[in-house]
Amino acid sequence: MGLNEMNEASTSKFELACRLSDGLKRWTRLAEKNLSVAGLTLAELRVLRLLSELGPCSMVTLAKEQGMTAPGMTVVVDKLEQADFARRIRSDADRRTVNVAITGKGGEKLRRGVKLQDRFIERTLRDIPAQEINSFFTVLDRIVIATEVVPRKLT
Repeated sequence: MGLNEMNEASTSKFELACRLSDGLKRWTRLAEKNLSVAGLTLAELRVLRLLSELGPCSMVTLAKEQGMTAPGMTVVVDKLEQADFARRIRSDADRRTVNVAITGKGGEKLRRGVKLQDRFIERTLRDIPAQEINSFFTVLDRIVIATEVVPRKLT
């Protein structure tokens, strides 16, 4: 049954949008609180993970990979650098390019953050069957894809 076929007793389109948005905000807030024990935010954890997986990256690459603006990524990298979890390095190939690299201390923080995040996810999902989780991912992916093709101005 598609959304247009839902009857009056079913969730309204507006309620669906609110529940998606509110649910994501609440989950993100709780995930951030969980990570705060390690002194990290979700954005910082994601950047450390990228740096660990890809090696030194430009600020542009990090911002693109995280779906952030360059100024937003600058704020995240500034905090990581102040905590000695990452460092900026001028590119040898192009001195105008600044790459970001994870430090040893950042690697340790990443491991702690991933453990905390994994336990949080396990607690969050422990009572939900794998089939329902997979269905949720499928629906969420379809919503995101459909949203990306919606014209900017709706009339």
